[in-house]
Amino acid sequence: MSARPGLLGVLAGGASALGPTAAAAHVKWFEEPAQYPLRTDLILSERTALLVVSALVALGVLYGLQRLLGSPHWPEVAFLRLMAIGGPTLLAVQAAIGLIHAGAHLALFAPNLPLPQDALGLGLAAVQIVIAFSFITGIGDWLSALALIALWAAGFLLFPPFDVLEQLFWTGIGVVLLVIGRFAIDGREARPWFRQHNPRWSLRAIAALRIITGLSIVAPALGEKLWNPELGAAFLAHHPEFNFLRTYLGLTWFTDERFVLVAGLAEAIIGILLASGLLTRVVILGMWLPFNAGLPFLPPQELLGHLPIFGIMYLLLVHSAGIAPGTAQEISRVVPLARSTPNRRRTL
Repeated sequence: MSARPGLLGVLAGGASALGPTAAAAHVKWFEEPAQYPLRTDLILSERTALLVVSALVALGVLYGLQRLLGSPHWPEVAFLRLMAIGGPTLLAVQAAIGLIHAGAHLALFAPNLPLPQDALGLGLAAVQIVIAFSFITGIGDWLSALALIALWAAGFLLFPPFDVLEQLFWTGIGVVLLVIGRFAIDGREARPWFRQHNPRWSLRAIAALRIITGLSIVAPALGEKLWNPELGAAFLAHHPEFNFLRTYLGLTWFTDERFVLVAGLAEAIIGILLASGLLTRVVILGMWLPFNAGLPFLPPQELLGHLPIFGIMYLLLVHSAGIAPGTAQEISRVVPLARSTPNRRRTL
């Protein structure tokens, strides 16, 4: 690509990234990534510098808002506790649907990670389906959580590292279902074997899920857009409606290159803000539109592939950041929530 995105284009497109953009679309699911290798020459470039500056500004704004509001868990409203009931089950079932879809299509977690049509590929597909069955029924869910984490790690033996990093959120799901469990009424209480050592384990699991998911959002922003603009442009060539500023509003100066840059910045900043623990509920609410608006324009695999992410977003909305950056007093104020639920016997 020859044209350079001007600052005006980037600033004007900032709002567009919050609309029905490619910011949350997994570009590699719809294009052939092998034709568009990662541009390592862009790692140390003005695109990365722009991300660093934009992320620092966004973090500063969110930190200021948190100080003004007085809590990293704002808004703290009563009905979120009611919504939390069944949160771990929702996460487990939605993750199971994604695993079944991937296994049935002989892929490891996502369409851009195709498994070989041999004993190894069939075996890995079967493992995903067995894990899904466990998450749906709750039978041996802790063991399946460990298997899920190990399965993700095994992906590095078969696929490019960046492609596997984009699926990092599966390990966060594994951590939550290992520590809290499929049978938990909500996410405030860890399994007895964790809780007896430290009542904050449930909060730690939620915090790990938040950080891991944030990193897994940053990865495709870098690998599909900021450091691979040709891949993003190929997606827009086949889905021009995503660049709605040009297609629907007639802003011809907002080229696909500029759109890919803005979408990558928006996606990466969302991931960084989520990992930071600042106003997690506000960040999650801000994610709903870009992570849902593109679904009507893409095949069903986009929805099925995003179901685990939606489950994560729900759990983080109702439970906030887990252990957020702050003082010991802030942490101690949240911890009693994990102790307030009476002890219950669970099937392990």
